[in-house]
Amino acid sequence: MDGQAKNPIAPARNMPEDRQYWTCQFAGWGAMALLSYLSLTVWYNPGQLAPILHTILQSLLGVAVSHPLRWIATRSWQAPFERRALINGAAVIAASLVWTGLRITTFTWLTGEVIPFQDWGGWAFASVIVFGAWSFCYHAIKYYRLSSEQRRLAAEAQTAALRAQTQAQHESFKRLEAEKLFKETQLRMLKYQLNPHFFLNALNSVSALVMRGDKQGAMEMLARIGDFLRVSLDDPEEIQHTLDEELDALSLYLSIEKVRFGERLRTQFDIDDAARSILLPNLLLQPIVENAIKFAVSEKREPTNIVLSAVIDQGELVLRVTDDGPGLGAVEDVTDAVGIGLANVRQRLESTFGNGFQFRLTNAVPTGVEVEIRIAEAAFKPKVSIV
Repeated sequence: MDGQAKNPIAPARNMPEDRQYWTCQFAGWGAMALLSYLSLTVWYNPGQLAPILHTILQSLLGVAVSHPLRWIATRSWQAPFERRALINGAAVIAASLVWTGLRITTFTWLTGEVIPFQDWGGWAFASVIVFGAWSFCYHAIKYYRLSSEQRRLAAEAQTAALRAQTQAQHESFKRLEAEKLFKETQLRMLKYQLNPHFFLNALNSVSALVMRGDKQGAMEMLARIGDFLRVSLDDPEEIQHTLDEELDALSLYLSIEKVRFGERLRTQFDIDDAARSILLPNLLLQPIVENAIKFAVSEKREPTNIVLSAVIDQGELVLRVTDDGPGLGAVEDVTDAVGIGLANVRQRLESTFGNGFQFRLTNAVPTGVEVEIRIAEAAFKPKVSIV
C-alpha cells in the first residue's frame, strides 16, 4: 500500500507501465541472447547445441533475476539520492552475483565443462555491466514517463489558463495562478527530457570502454556518472540555480567525458565574477557542451579546445561556448539547425526569460562552432527562483 501511494506514476497508468516493462524485459533479454550468440557462441562453439541452449537459458534466468530490481527501484524512488543510489547499487551487485552463479552452474550442467575459479571474475564483471545497464535503462524509461506526465499536466494547466482568460476581472487571480502552474510544469518537463538523453549517452560511453577492454576506465566513468547524477537529480524540484552551481555540475560532466577522450578534450572557463550569482535554468550549459563534444571532439584525432565564457556586457549576461572543431560547413548562420539538446536549451530560455534573450549558433573563426546566449538585465533581475 505504502509503495503504491508513493509511486510517481498515477495508479490509473499502472497497466500501460506494466505492459511497457514486460515488453522491454523480453526485448532486452532477447537482444542479449542474440548478442551473446553472435559474439561468443557462434565463434567458440559453432554448431554445438548445448552452448546455444545455455545462451537462451541465461537470458531467461536474467528475466527472473532482474525482475526484483524493479520492485526495489520503485520502493526506493522517493528516498534521498544517496540512499537510493546505495540501495539500487547493492541490488545490482547482488543480482549480478546470483546471475553469475546461475550462468556458471547451468553452463557446467549443459556442457560438462567446469569453469576454473580464476575465470569467475570475468563472468562476474560482465554480469555487473549487464545489470548496471538494465538499471540505467529502467531509470531512463521511468524519467521518460515522468516527462510525459509533466507534458500532460502542462497541457491541462495551459487549458485552464486559456479558460481563465475568458472570465471576468474578479477571476484574474485564478488565471495568473494557472499560467504560473503551466510555466513551472513546462520547465520541469524540459528538465526531465534531459535525463534519459544523458542516461543513454553515458551508457554508450561505458559500453565503448568495456568493448575496448578498459575495465578501470569503465569503473571510473560509472563512479563519475554517479556523482553527476547526484548533483543533477538530488533536488528534482529545483528549476533554477546560480551560474556558479551550473559550472560545478558542468565540471562533473566534463570529468566523465575526459575519461573517454583523455588529452583529446581540453576545456577552459573564463567567467566574470559578477556573473556567477545570476540564476539560470538547471543544466542549461551541459547540452551545449555535449553538442560540442559530439561534433568537434569526436570528429578529430588531435586535441580539441572548448572554451566557456560568461561576462556582463552593457547590462546583458553573455554566455559563449566555442570549440575549434571542423565546424558546420559553409552555412554562416545555422541557428535553426539544432537537435534535441539545443532545442531544449532554447525552449527553457524562452520559458524562463520570455523574449528577454537571444540565442545564436554560428561557425567560429577560423574553425569550429560558437554558441552565444545573451540575456537582458531586465529578464534575469530580480533574481527570484521559481519554486
